[in-house]
Amino acid sequence: MINEKEFIGLIDSNIKSKIPFVAYKFGNKDLVNCIVGNSTRIKSSELDKKNGFIFMPFDSSESGIYIEPQKKIITKAIFQSVFNNTINHTHTNFQNKKIEYISYVSQVIKNLKKYKLRKIVASTCLEYNIQDVSKSEIFMRLISLNPSAFSYLFFSEESGVWIGASPEQLVEITKNKLTAHALAATKISYHQKWSSKELNEQQIVLNGMINNLAKYCNEISSSKLQTVSAANLFHLRNSISARPIGKISEIINSLHPTPAVAGSPKQSSIEYILKNEKNNREYYTGYLGILKEDDCNLFVNIRCAQIIGNKLKVFVGAGITPESVPENEWDEILEKSKTILRIFSSC
Repeated sequence: MINEKEFIGLIDSNIKSKIPFVAYKFGNKDLVNCIVGNSTRIKSSELDKKNGFIFMPFDSSESGIYIEPQKKIITKAIFQSVFNNTINHTHTNFQNKKIEYISYVSQVIKNLKKYKLRKIVASTCLEYNIQDVSKSEIFMRLISLNPSAFSYLFFSEESGVWIGASPEQLVEITKNKLTAHALAATKISYHQKWSSKELNEQQIVLNGMINNLAKYCNEISSSKLQTVSAANLFHLRNSISARPIGKISEIINSLHPTPAVAGSPKQSSIEYILKNEKNNREYYTGYLGILKEDDCNLFVNIRCAQIIGNKLKVFVGAGITPESVPENEWDEILEKSKTILRIFSSC
């Protein structure tokens, strides 16, 4: 274990030297991990019997990135409640983006019945200009403001710098036991009531995940519906338990992308998104995490952003059903963007 100062220096030196690595912290843990190693391209069909970290895109036909560990470093997380300085940021083309997104959502609502879709997740990318700041500073703010999320900073020459604080675990397989979480719907206050639209959206996600797992798992069961917090937001969640009988790659590919990030039915929603969304999701709504032979611990890559020089690209999306109101969905993605944007404000 090294101290925080050494850990911070490692992050910045790796980026400067263009050495692939990922720094990450599991939710509600007080240790921060870093894996350093060679990065190679990997397909979603090649995930079995691997030991390392994967960073996979939304589109499963595209390859992701696999870091095979050469070095593993651990430090104790130092959480800050107040930051001394504000990292200035300004948005660009916001009004145009709003008009574009509301128009897209309106078109999705019209097309749901036409294409026999129950739900489509409509995403966009909000771009901000940020002042130059060390990536280690951004990461330490990220974990301080999101103690219950899976927080990470990922770098490779292929992907560039990505950060995120995901509240959504895709799947964990440990000792022949599988756990997954159906997470959907969003509200900004705990006391706000869940609408029928949101409850229906959650049921679509739960049913879709259970149906997709059925071919590769036995003894599937789900927990009662819960309201869970994630940074500044609240979501609905059901936990799923099962006994895996298929390969890790088969199970992962049966789940990804879940109805929470693509829609339902699965293949039709993927095709709709790839054809109609103007922005390339890249690694947003993909998945990332640890592979260890027949075990894994993977998270959905939401509440994330890519940093390119002084540009911050924040990826956000919302689940669209026939009951959706386009203006409300725009408000929802603005709230979701705050998970990342809070890092760049004094708190």
